[in-house]
Amino acid sequence: MRIIEDLSDGQKEEISDWQEPIHFKENELPDFNTDIFPEWLRNYIEEVAEATQTPTDASGMVTISILSSILSKKFYIKITPQWSEPLNSYVILALPPGNRKSAVFKLLTAPVTNFEKEEQDKILVELREKEAILKAKKKRLELLQKKFGDTGDRSMLNEISCLEKEIRADRLPTIPRYITGDITAEKLGVLLSENKEKIAVLSAEGGGVFNNMAGRYSSDGKTNLEIYLNGHTGDYTPIDRIGREPILLHSPCLTIGLFVQPSVVRDFPCAFKDRGLMQRFIYSFPESLVGYRKVNPEPINEGVKEEYQMNLKKMLAFNPKAEIELTFSKEAMLFEQDMRMEIEEMLKESGTLHEMKEWGSKLAGQIIRIAGLLHVATYINGDLSNLPKKVNLDTIRRAKKLMNYFVEHARLAYGLMGKDQGLEDAKYLLKFLLNHGKEVYSKREVFQGTKGTFKYVARFESAVIELEERNLIKRQITNSSGKGRKSYKIFVNPKVTIPNIHNNYKSQLS
Repeated sequence: MRIIEDLSDGQKEEISDWQEPIHFKENELPDFNTDIFPEWLRNYIEEVAEATQTPTDASGMVTISILSSILSKKFYIKITPQWSEPLNSYVILALPPGNRKSAVFKLLTAPVTNFEKEEQDKILVELREKEAILKAKKKRLELLQKKFGDTGDRSMLNEISCLEKEIRADRLPTIPRYITGDITAEKLGVLLSENKEKIAVLSAEGGGVFNNMAGRYSSDGKTNLEIYLNGHTGDYTPIDRIGREPILLHSPCLTIGLFVQPSVVRDFPCAFKDRGLMQRFIYSFPESLVGYRKVNPEPINEGVKEEYQMNLKKMLAFNPKAEIELTFSKEAMLFEQDMRMEIEEMLKESGTLHEMKEWGSKLAGQIIRIAGLLHVATYINGDLSNLPKKVNLDTIRRAKKLMNYFVEHARLAYGLMGKDQGLEDAKYLLKFLLNHGKEVYSKREVFQGTKGTFKYVARFESAVIELEERNLIKRQITNSSGKGRKSYKIFVNPKVTIPNIHNNYKSQLS
């Protein structure tokens, strides 16, 4: 029996008949293992996480995207004579607002954006020179054509013909792009065609990218997913444009790395899953540190930062004439085969991946791609054109350490898609009650404390009823408003706890 003071009139209330609470199912997600990376990368990932007070998952997943954006189309892994994997990746990292996503992105993408600007500055000089020459040729052609029209002198026809051929053959250099953000599908196709069929869509606010995929700017409002589907596998993609020449992408290579809010994953259109887009992503739902961050964290070590920038610049500057083929050593090949057998077991009816077979069928390829990225990053101190072409056992083992992480986070992502909003509201309300640690609340103080989420009373009341039906709380009706309207107090079942209140949003989504 518990005796709780009635805050409205000083009387005592006995709550002696608490039943066993019906808890929400909790998902304990594995942590991101930074040990997979070579030391120079691991050090910088952990330094960024400390300096920004963000989960290491955020820096680790962005790093996968960065390596993919640089090394894809430069290397690929051949597993069997019929099966090869490129090194690009599709990444979604979900964190609530206020988690300094932009700071993480800026620190990790800085070497790429700086290199891009340097290359653009070089090209601009050449571009202006060629534009001036082309303009002069066109002016000369106009004069010759006019003179021929006036005189009919056929001796000028040869020069006119030669100039026309030169003008048609002239190709102005395009401004190189490595990263883009909130972009339409058609413009993405243009950038791919202008940048050797390779580009990365990276954004700290990735919700807009998915809105574009869903048809925000299309004339008929339909999803336009072909370029995103084919860009993951390198399939031929023609883009027909009204009134303009078509864009023909023979082997597009797209990297996607997006920070989004968890609600974005929940609200994905059915077409994303039905068409196979979401099955191409690896997911991360790290634990938010908001409310538990250091006020004065350690700054990034300059030596660690310089090594990261130097090594990424070396990767960026490396441009082989043709893609370099990587293969597995004998030991690594046997390990990779065992990994695929393990995944096959997980895909069976009783297995972990049975409910998301399409995603699970791509899991081995995801791990193999990461192994390729780790292989190049490990040998960065040597000549990249002569690095070992065999990916060894240690590298594939390191990549596989992320397999369980990807599986469990993907299961959460799949659970979120189409999730009942009412259930999420109830979890959020319970979290509020437990975080504030009181035994009894007035309805007014709880509604005021949660009105950022519950803008309407009806939604708030539904969440309260859900908690009461689960024996997590009890209500006591009062008339404290004095206007004839019923109000109530909320008592929290003393048997209810959150194992880890520090995880201030994962329990809400489970």
